[in-house]
Amino acid sequence: MGRLSSAWEQLPAVPTLDRVQEHGRRVASFGVAGVLGAITTLGGTAILYHHVLFLPLWLASAVAIQTAIVVTFTVNSLVTWRDRRAGNRWRRAVTFEAVSLVGMGIQEAALLTGVHVFHLFYLLALLVGIGLAAIWNYLVNHNVTFAAGG
Repeated sequence: MGRLSSAWEQLPAVPTLDRVQEHGRRVASFGVAGVLGAITTLGGTAILYHHVLFLPLWLASAVAIQTAIVVTFTVNSLVTWRDRRAGNRWRRAVTFEAVSLVGMGIQEAALLTGVHVFHLFYLLALLVGIGLAAIWNYLVNHNVTFAAGG
């Protein structure tokens, strides 16, 4: 009987309603920040690539994505993970940037693959990349950048 009770005690705790609601609020807030970031990325890319500076597509999107990283860090720090802002703000900013640079790589890969392999319109391919990067960004930022107790 001792082994069974020991195994039972090691099972993960069932999330409480408060934790489920908190996570739902966090995901919704991250989504709002993500929409702002997507608008920044898509609009910035279109302006820099197609309308004003005529930069190469990869460079226009990289500049727009970096701008979106600043926007989303600000919103996520102030709203999404406002309860986890203890500690060094600069460490969080650098960690968020590093996580987001991997996300940028995901976006760039989706963009260039979508445009050059699947012949998608560049903004549609970029939108696919934004969606893929959002999953990466949320999971890593939740568990690393804004880790509970960090």
